[in-house]
Amino acid sequence: MSGGWSYDRLPSIHESTNEARDQDITDANHEEDFDTRRLLRPLDSNIALRPLSISDYEPLAQRETRDTTDRHSIKSFETYDSAASSSSFTKGLKNLGARIRRKPLPRYLRGSIRRHAAAEIEPARVGRGVWKDQLLSDRSFRSMAALMTLLAFGMIVVIACYAEHFIKRANQNTSSVGGETESCKKVTRTNTALLLLINVCATMVLGMSNTYQQLVTSLKISDLRYALSRYGDSRVGTNSPFSIKHKAKNRKRSWAAWALLIFTSMPVHFLANSLIGPSYTQELPTSVEYDPVTNISDTSSYLSTTYYYNDNLEGVRVSDSSSFPCWSAFRTGMPHFPKGIDVLEDDQGVLGANQERFDTTWKTIKVHYMTKNCTGYREDTPDTKLDELENAVIPGRYYKSYGAGSCYLGTSVVCTLHDPEIAKCRLNVRMSAAFILMSCLVIKATY
Repeated sequence: MSGGWSYDRLPSIHESTNEARDQDITDANHEEDFDTRRLLRPLDSNIALRPLSISDYEPLAQRETRDTTDRHSIKSFETYDSAASSSSFTKGLKNLGARIRRKPLPRYLRGSIRRHAAAEIEPARVGRGVWKDQLLSDRSFRSMAALMTLLAFGMIVVIACYAEHFIKRANQNTSSVGGETESCKKVTRTNTALLLLINVCATMVLGMSNTYQQLVTSLKISDLRYALSRYGDSRVGTNSPFSIKHKAKNRKRSWAAWALLIFTSMPVHFLANSLIGPSYTQELPTSVEYDPVTNISDTSSYLSTTYYYNDNLEGVRVSDSSSFPCWSAFRTGMPHFPKGIDVLEDDQGVLGANQERFDTTWKTIKVHYMTKNCTGYREDTPDTKLDELENAVIPGRYYKSYGAGSCYLGTSVVCTLHDPEIAKCRLNVRMSAAFILMSCLVIKATY
């Protein structure tokens, strides 16, 4: 079969070592008409090659002047061309390093886009209005700053709403300020919903702070030459403070900004979930009844069985001689908690600081007093003299005890609690945490 066919011998391929043919085709940007015959060896002398013309690529300045009416804004970035070495020895070392780092490409695929016309295209953001007529990065930064400002303003509003209650709080040893008393079930649901919202906002705050920390530690375009020539490479897009030393200048400023963002983020981690919290409310009885007796000893013996209210919540006896709520109910007509924490700690009864059951309150307090010794002291003190009444303790005793004349609390006056009901709860705002969080958010928003 092969005898009837004839084959033409294919021409042998000869690879030239002429340096002119190794010239990059993309270097044609500097000439209007580039001779492709110098680059490509013709496979057949009969094939006519036409010159490669790149006159379609207009200079950037001409395109800007011709097309300015179609744009609203152009944000340009400075580009830096690396200076080519004039030494052939240095060029050879660079080529050798490039071959070691990557697999060499075939000759017909070798090239560079460093001077290609596409590399001269400048980014532009074309839109309508002041907001859309910006780069996406600028809009992102301004959005984060606006959101941080809004959160800081929200904390300022919260503190302003509770400032008066915080100043006039009865217990000066705590920074918690509560709202209206409601059922514990409703308060628990409200607390869960608000904590979810607080955690979402805290996550957004920490995320925005992390973004700004990455910007602080990232290199600028002007730092690239220094970082690459000094260290060879550098991290990009990481929140690593060690990347700051790769900067050519403003290192101290970057360290200060990074530390500021870190220290203002730590309170958000620790205090966000402790900003609010539910608590039981220990309310004093709102109704006062008086029971004058001739012999308080019989009454005290009868009431001693209900001194501790394990399961019997009706007729619970208040502590003996140091219960200021009982003494104030007898002298002023309404029970009051003491302002001093030491007075509250001396009260070992159900209305003192050492009580362990907070889920029950009473609506009525009954004052039993001896008519012979205490009739003249019943409701003889106005509410304006509560501080004097609290400090008027019997001197010479190792524990606080109240009395007037021959009428003593615990021996001549005894109180009992009646009409028990389920205690209510309230949602507290911890003002100490609120002040710290507000300061951190204001600093972040200002930065």
